[in-house]
Amino acid sequence: MRNILAVAAVLLLAACQTKPISTTQEHTVPPGARVLPLTAIEAAIVEAGARRGWHFRHVSDGQVRATYSKWPWVAEADVLFSNQTYRIQYVSAKNMERRDDGVERAYNRWVGNLERDIAAKLDQIGTRP
Repeated sequence: MRNILAVAAVLLLAACQTKPISTTQEHTVPPGARVLPLTAIEAAIVEAGARRGWHFRHVSDGQVRATYSKWPWVAEADVLFSNQTYRIQYVSAKNMERRDDGVERAYNRWVGNLERDIAAKLDQIGTRP
């Protein structure tokens, strides 16, 4: 019985690891997508994130607020973009915050997936004839 409890405790600790908040780097918009209006770039960002369940709200030209919920956690990030660059900026991680300015590692994974999905979508629309 003690062995089972010990294994369960180790698994619980591994699942709830705290990581520093990941800040994404500024990425370059692919050359083919740079000629598109900001509304088309925003639509590509929204489409890319929606596939994984992100919800978006237009904040201003060049900025959308992305929200992802997986009960009881809620991650929010701003996607800041122009015709030249884009980046994802931390806003909040409700019920995910930990000591020392850390968050549950799921936040960084979700934002990393969003970052890769946006890059792939912008590459895709940038190569259309």
